Amino acid sequence: METQHSDSEENSFGEILGLREEIGEIQASIADYETGKKLNIAIVAGTLAGKTTLLGEIERINRNRATGITFSEIVRDRKEISLPDGAKRVVLFDNCHYLYMRKPGGFDIFYEFLDMISSQEKLFITTWNLYSWRYLSEVFGIERYFPVQIFIPAFEKENLRPFILKRYGKAEIRFDNGEESKKEPLIYIEKYPLELSSLGRKIFFPVLKINLPYLKHRFLHEEETQTAEERVFEKIYLESKGNPGIAWRIWELGLDYPEIKPEDVGQFSFDIELEYEEAFVLSLILSYQALKKTEIAEMIGSEFRADEILFRLLTRELVFKDEGACYRVRPEALQSVIAYMEKLRLVW
Repeated sequence: METQHSDSEENSFGEILGLREEIGEIQASIADYETGKKLNIAIVAGTLAGKTTLLGEIERINRNRATGITFSEIVRDRKEISLPDGAKRVVLFDNCHYLYMRKPGGFDIFYEFLDMISSQEKLFITTWNLYSWRYLSEVFGIERYFPVQIFIPAFEKENLRPFILKRYGKAEIRFDNGEESKKEPLIYIEKYPLELSSLGRKIFFPVLKINLPYLKHRFLHEEETQTAEERVFEKIYLESKGNPGIAWRIWELGLDYPEIKPEDVGQFSFDIELEYEEAFVLSLILSYQALKKTEIAEMIGSEFRADEILFRLLTRELVFKDEGACYRVRPEALQSVIAYMEKLRLVW
């Protein structure tokens, strides 16, 4: 557990991502608390959807009256949910899906946490993974403890461009619209080098090339009504379904810095077929966002099976292992994984 403070930014999160309404609702609840009306708050979102960033913005706005605490792995020690000395009146808990473990006896700390937030006079603002929240709602009715619930919506299309380009300088990124191919002739000769060791020198062979981009444009009568930049962000939006983390990953994969072409923005669809236990482990990783192998082994009751299953998920490129030795769903596979998990009713 660690206490964190967000740095202020030139542009607020709400202005960039269009979450002014959500921020306003949270701020209204904080104002009500100051007048004696305590309503704990849950911020709920899927993997990579921005709940930690939103919580950081709330902390920035309320720096003088808020204490931020982050859980980075499954909580095992009751001391981790104890408030630090000097905790302010508003307490922000990030990643509360780490407060339980899906196994017999794995909910003791979760119960203590609910008791703490119900009995103390402080206002608690928490974040939860969407699929953990739905599970806990179905099994425990967790929504009773958080009268104010903020479900972070997907990005609107117009929010993706500033979200991505704010990391770069003005005109730093070039969007290639394929105009160069139109300047080349329909058929042309290129020379390719060939090393001849017997002669100790390099010779060049002429190779006939056909300008395929030009042919596609000319004979299929394809007329672009959008700029290259508009096409790039249109494709990113459609592929990511407005999830900012997925959008950023797709951007990274398509970018050949400092240039990006619409045709380099990938489309990702994973044909997933798993055994039930493999699918269950994948649903755990989806619901917790990141899990260590030891945590997975404890929940399924076998370290050997955990090794075997994780190896298969890695080789199928559905998950990756991060620098902290945690397993996460690959951003580009996330939409396919969610659809498969929902089909099996392992998440809902």
